[in-house]
Amino acid sequence: MILAYHRINKWYPDDALSVSPEMFESQIRFLLKEKYEPVSLYEYIKNNAHRRTFCVTFDDGFADNFFIAFPIMKKYGIKPIIFLIAHSIGTEKIHERYKDKEKDRYLKWKEVQEMLKSGVIFGSHTLTHPDLTKLPRKQVWSEIFESKKYIEKNIGQRIDFFCYPYGRQNEKIRQTVKNAGYAGAVITNWKGSFDSYSLPRIGIYGHNSLFTFRLKIWLKKLRIK
Repeated sequence: MILAYHRINKWYPDDALSVSPEMFESQIRFLLKEKYEPVSLYEYIKNNAHRRTFCVTFDDGFADNFFIAFPIMKKYGIKPIIFLIAHSIGTEKIHERYKDKEKDRYLKWKEVQEMLKSGVIFGSHTLTHPDLTKLPRKQVWSEIFESKKYIEKNIGQRIDFFCYPYGRQNEKIRQTVKNAGYAGAVITNWKGSFDSYSLPRIGIYGHNSLFTFRLKIWLKKLRIK
């Protein structure tokens, strides 16, 4: 299974995008206790999604992925993939729902580089996080292709995976992702058929209790069977 997170912090208990560090670690420990093996997205695709494995993903590239989530994941040998909003990384931009310039900032490129050294993978979440289904074709191509090149230039490595902003996409957008040179793409709350460019994820949010988390995992197992 592929788990989708955004932020890990203790600052915003009422924020759906923010999971507390304690809850995040409890979720990881539960999966390990249940004999799920943590794998990278590369390994997940290669070794078949039906195996008892899990992959951790983060959307957007918030700085708390580095300060808070990263040490927890290193502790348990987890190598996640973080999907970066390319033109927000290394800037002073703040997501509109937040206010604190330090707590709520996006990653700096030097932090991305440090995580790379520990096996963290990075992917694209477009240049600016638009709803791709509402853009003209030329702009869709720019958001998908140019973000790939921009991130690759800054990290010095090829990136192979894409994440659709808001989970919104269609057949033409999926084909554009493929044409841009990505090996696959992830999606949350997708009701259609699955392939390499619509890899299903389980969204994990701040309001999810450990019971809800376990229920989501159980329901996922039923769908796989």
